[in-house]
Amino acid sequence: MRKGLFITLILCLSSFATLAQSNDNLVNEGSVYSRFGLGFPVDIASSSADGLGLWGVSYIEPYVPGLANPAQWGSTVFGMATGGVGINNFNAKDNFGSTKNALLFVNQFQLQLPIYKNKLGVSASFSPYSRTAFQAIESGSQIIGSGGNRDTLNFQTKNTGTGGVNRFELGAGWKINSNISIGYAASLVFASIDNEFQTVLDTDDNPDNLNPFAQVNFTQQTSGLGFGNRLGVYFTLPSVAKEDDKLSIGATLNFPIELDSERSQENIFAPDNDDDEIDDPDTELLEGNVQLPLGLTAGFTYQPDNTNLLSFTTEALYQKWSDFENELTPAENGIFTDRFKIGAGVRYFPFITGSDKFLSQFKYRLGASYDSGHLKINGENINTIMFSAGLGLLAPGSNSSIDVSLEYGIRGTKSQNLVKENIWGVKLSLNLAEIFFFRPKLQ
Repeated sequence: MRKGLFITLILCLSSFATLAQSNDNLVNEGSVYSRFGLGFPVDIASSSADGLGLWGVSYIEPYVPGLANPAQWGSTVFGMATGGVGINNFNAKDNFGSTKNALLFVNQFQLQLPIYKNKLGVSASFSPYSRTAFQAIESGSQIIGSGGNRDTLNFQTKNTGTGGVNRFELGAGWKINSNISIGYAASLVFASIDNEFQTVLDTDDNPDNLNPFAQVNFTQQTSGLGFGNRLGVYFTLPSVAKEDDKLSIGATLNFPIELDSERSQENIFAPDNDDDEIDDPDTELLEGNVQLPLGLTAGFTYQPDNTNLLSFTTEALYQKWSDFENELTPAENGIFTDRFKIGAGVRYFPFITGSDKFLSQFKYRLGASYDSGHLKINGENINTIMFSAGLGLLAPGSNSSIDVSLEYGIRGTKSQNLVKENIWGVKLSLNLAEIFFFRPKLQ
């Protein structure tokens, strides 16, 4: 039965990846709060922490790659890889109405390999730093003409944003001794964001669509390139409260990142009048730097015994978003504020006991978190409360696994004419273990 479930989840993972590449309607819509800056932040987290709503900076889960803390790579024994996809559904409400949309996305990919087993390990990964995915529609009007020819022109402007900031990262971790590990990672960080603007004129009073004002569509493209660095430390303290328990502590420092950025505009045209087309559709608008903030993630995990059967984790994150600077859109800089996030979770792995009961064949995770948010708009912090749960299934005859996590959260508020979002999310992660490793046939 477990083999059948594992194959079914593999097929679901493949289907999600195909949809992420082919369904433009879902990809183009997400959180309205991702329209500010370079998108909504995406934290560096290990796939094993998805069901906790945390990062996994303070514990090592055997046979699952860890992305949150470079110091953990020093404990690598076998080659491992991970990748995943997910979908978030947003039910957004303000004082004037509501809307529903979804965001289907591909999550991070990571390859983790030992150089010297359980002593020195390396990691290569691709992961998002932020995501932009929104569609905002605004209505307006303009008085045109004068005297007897005076009239009101009604219009709608639709702004669709896609893209975000991503990073390629390489790093290494060194396990100094059984209690202390350190790690370092360097990354190439690049931004690619498209904002498409479409202005639609009201032609209800003009059934022949003979409006003398042309509809104008254009796309603004924001791109940037920079380098990132982060350091990690990891400590293990055995026999804290009793003989066979363990306390592990981890922390990762993310240094500020400066992106050399530019914004250009293209595809400016008037579809109703070919004579109004612009000969040169590409226009460079701005050049400048974007300063991404300092960040610190830390936490601790307590295991009542050394079997990894049960563990309790508390982790927190701080990002100094008040230092964020965007020379391309300086008017937005004042809405960013320092971000704090804290959460706690529990993991229970009954398969370790060797029980043959069906419900003992899984990994269980449960957690909750509070995020103060990095935005302060109209005097209101855009905070998020999130509840998470996860289920892991081991592959038959292997230490590879598939993790499925569910989350529900509430973000924002309807006060001060803002938007409140109810968020449902599902993530699937495939964790491959013992790759590039072959057992000897003769002992």
